[in-house]
Amino acid sequence: MNINTGNFQHIKHYKFDGEYYDFFAPDKFMLQEIRRRYQDFFHLFPLNPEQTILEIGSGGGFALEELDKVNPSFVPLDIPLGNLNKIKNQGDSPTFPCCADAYHLPFKKNSFDLIILAEVVEHLREPVEVFKEVYPLLKNDGKLLISVPYKEKISYQICVHCHRATPTHSHFHSFDENILSELLKSAGFRPLKISKNCNKLLNRLHFNLFTKNMPFPIWNIFDRFFNLLVDKPISLIALSERS
Repeated sequence: MNINTGNFQHIKHYKFDGEYYDFFAPDKFMLQEIRRRYQDFFHLFPLNPEQTILEIGSGGGFALEELDKVNPSFVPLDIPLGNLNKIKNQGDSPTFPCCADAYHLPFKKNSFDLIILAEVVEHLREPVEVFKEVYPLLKNDGKLLISVPYKEKISYQICVHCHRATPTHSHFHSFDENILSELLKSAGFRPLKISKNCNKLLNRLHFNLFTKNMPFPIWNIFDRFFNLLVDKPISLIALSERS
């Protein structure tokens, strides 16, 4: 399969992304979204110091805020080398950055207790191919944690360079619970739990800013309640294991 179909050369694209976008300084609203997302991750998957964790598309290294509470071994993987150099010196956890492509992962089988893809899958033209690449890298009891935007309406703009329709933010797919579950199953995974994270209504009311110091279990009660009332979470989170 030719992953670089059409005119979309993803490696070149994300190298440029790393040069022109500061992944380490999101606005104050997005920062709280990211923090609560990782707190939800490690609420679903409790950490311990003996674990080895791979994050594909590690961005600004925000996982370290939670990882540094326990200090497991952490392998951030991304395409922009500059981002990885910053992450290497950012936290206290043993960190081993890797510059690589999600479609060709340079690791041995049964290497990881947890693999994370946070807001990455929507950027992949062929997400199932990456899931299949990830599958053998997990230990027998290893887990896969994924977050994706929930029921996103995919929009397009005309690229100023190639004059073709280009998806906004390079998001190729929209997900709900069923779509994400079926994709995981087609790659051999068994979804264990699906969680909705960070209600959009509360976010617009600045709730996440006002409650940024609220312990996650309490914040999570409010968030889940509002997601039941208004089905508008920002992210859908799935915890899976190998079938």
